[in-house]
Amino acid sequence: MMRNLLFIFLAVFSTQLFSQNISFSFANARNTNDGTNDYYEADIYIASDTDFIVGSGQIYFNYNTEAFGENVHTNTNFEMLRPTGSILETRILGAIDAYQSFIVNDNTTSRVSTSFQQLASSGTMGMPVVNSTPQHLYSIKIKYADVSKDPNVSFETGGVFLDQFYTACGPTADTTFASANCTSNPGTQITGDSYDSAGAALPIDVNWTGASSAFWGITSNWSDTVIPDATRNVTVPDVANDPILNSGNYVTNDLIINSGADLTIDNNGRLNVNGNLSNDGAIILNADASNSSVFIVEGSATGQVTFQQDGLVANEWTVITAPVSGQSIKEFAENAANDIRKNTSVTPNRYAIAYYDDSNADGAKWVYYTADDLSSSALTFELGKGYAISRATNGGVSFTGTINTGDVTESVAESKWNAVGNPYTAYLPINDISGENFIAANSSKFDPSFMAVYTWDATQNKYAAISLLDAESKIAPGQGFFIRTNSGVTDVTFNANQRGLPVSTGSSTRGDNDNEDFSIELLAQSGENMVATKIMYSNSGTKGLDAGYDIGNFSGASFDVFSKLVEGNSEENYTIQSLPADGYQEVVIPIGVVAQKDEEIIFSVNTNKLPTDATIYLEDKQTNTFNEITQGSFAVTLNETLKGTGRFYLHASGKTLSSDDTVINNESISIFKSAKNQITITGVDTNATIKVYSILGKEVSNTQIVSGTTATVSLENLSVGIYIVKLQTEHSEISKKIVLE
Repeated sequence: MMRNLLFIFLAVFSTQLFSQNISFSFANARNTNDGTNDYYEADIYIASDTDFIVGSGQIYFNYNTEAFGENVHTNTNFEMLRPTGSILETRILGAIDAYQSFIVNDNTTSRVSTSFQQLASSGTMGMPVVNSTPQHLYSIKIKYADVSKDPNVSFETGGVFLDQFYTACGPTADTTFASANCTSNPGTQITGDSYDSAGAALPIDVNWTGASSAFWGITSNWSDTVIPDATRNVTVPDVANDPILNSGNYVTNDLIINSGADLTIDNNGRLNVNGNLSNDGAIILNADASNSSVFIVEGSATGQVTFQQDGLVANEWTVITAPVSGQSIKEFAENAANDIRKNTSVTPNRYAIAYYDDSNADGAKWVYYTADDLSSSALTFELGKGYAISRATNGGVSFTGTINTGDVTESVAESKWNAVGNPYTAYLPINDISGENFIAANSSKFDPSFMAVYTWDATQNKYAAISLLDAESKIAPGQGFFIRTNSGVTDVTFNANQRGLPVSTGSSTRGDNDNEDFSIELLAQSGENMVATKIMYSNSGTKGLDAGYDIGNFSGASFDVFSKLVEGNSEENYTIQSLPADGYQEVVIPIGVVAQKDEEIIFSVNTNKLPTDATIYLEDKQTNTFNEITQGSFAVTLNETLKGTGRFYLHASGKTLSSDDTVINNESISIFKSAKNQITITGVDTNATIKVYSILGKEVSNTQIVSGTTATVSLENLSVGIYIVKLQTEHSEISKKIVLE
């Protein structure tokens, strides 16, 4: 039967045709064994040039009867699988199947038919969207009759078997869950499907020979004179030249390292094992201060690898994590090659290896391991946990253990700072634009004021925030960092499917931030140390807390600058603050500074898309001055130690005014403050207008003066601050700055 009952049923309600290009392919073809029987397994992927939610479909598979026998469905030798992460495995509310699947029939003795149908409506929240990136639809598994034979599995692409897919039917309105109603809201038949069976072929077994050299990327070093790709299972035997990946990106299916053989991946080398790793030899992964090797295993992994982190500086601290499982802390501390510092002046002796406990008092938050703690090798480095370490000399440290191939869940303390780290031998995205990144995956677990990852910034000499607003960044293998958790949060997750390569060109730019109209970055410099805090103005910003857009500051630096929220939450300090663009001239931003007495600080700004008429002032309350820093800088030497806000305030004015303290243009005219909140004007020999402006350019008073009179202007309703008085006569214009206290 060429068309099954499911198709006939759907055709009744799906008469519309929708021309788009959808494609199907095989991936991860492999032979497996359950201890008794051999199986052929493969994943089926779908992609489309037009985004849509798939409703139902049918695919036919051909196979070699010498390998599997005839009528594999009738003989229960064929399975249609829905692994975790596949489209057909989608569950609504974590419990309701979004799809049902069928093995329809043995279409012929060497062909089997599979199909599926939606249960949830197209409008149900969480229904998967098919797009141009191939996605795992479902998997197949066929039991071998003779594993020595070529499986020869492929899609059936004859004309009668095409056009078997439909978009999801309704109702289409967004809803938590609704059953598919294909009568009232039918899907449409898709008429542009294509099939690629290349990925159904099993990988080819090849051996490393090292005949020419030690370099992986040379054809003459391989048994079939072809550099391995995803279609090849690679075996590295014990030969004279062990392979080295000194640069480049390479891929294999399975990887087998025999006893006595070594594989080295240098800091510019990358290897992705699409299948499984079996290591009876040695794998060495190298990293330095600026770059790291990448080693990703998609399947299972047996055997140990060694990760070597170089570029550490004597007597300086580095926050690091173990990118492998099972490394004993005692063996790490006592490894002479690691040269970990040891304090023998205290009893018990203390090693320069510590974990972070934010519940401890300031100065005691790092907890050091002692000789008593490490009396045995039982303690191992915890996956995903950050540790501070320090060498006695310049050099590196190494971790040996099992590579991590799955998700890692790390325990954390709620409402606290936690030191964590990348547990993989691959880079982990912090804020990738695709949305597949560490911050997005754990967004609900961050304190709303600190939705960022905090890494060490040598330029600022502090832990600086990297948020979803910043250019794309990635955490290197084994790199430690800080996060601030929300209340009730006890763990964070590292997703194995996010493992990848470093950003290809350094930190790639995110482009203009759609949420930003313009921004001001206030810089503070002391000697060679420069720190910064950023103010973002946008239509969606508020004066209060904007979670994800107001980013808290990591405290503890001896020299620092930050801001306070304009409204609410007076406790936290912010390294990024988001404010409304509308009325920016009226907003005064408290600026906090941490610096020592007699320290000279030079303030300046970097701006992005600043309005052409805007002028930036830094107010110094102690000296009662407004210092313009739009294009220049302002230097001040502190006469006291600062540890917070109260002295400096940032203003962004929409109009530049003269702030000359002296009378100009006409010496017969005097303008002076005659009382606490009153000014007097004398010597005017013509009718005139006197206006008073705030330092931000807003007119706050307008008074007419009659020729030959002495005029007084009351300023009782004005708040304390600096104002500009501007007198306009028929012949001249003069300005004077006054201070209301």
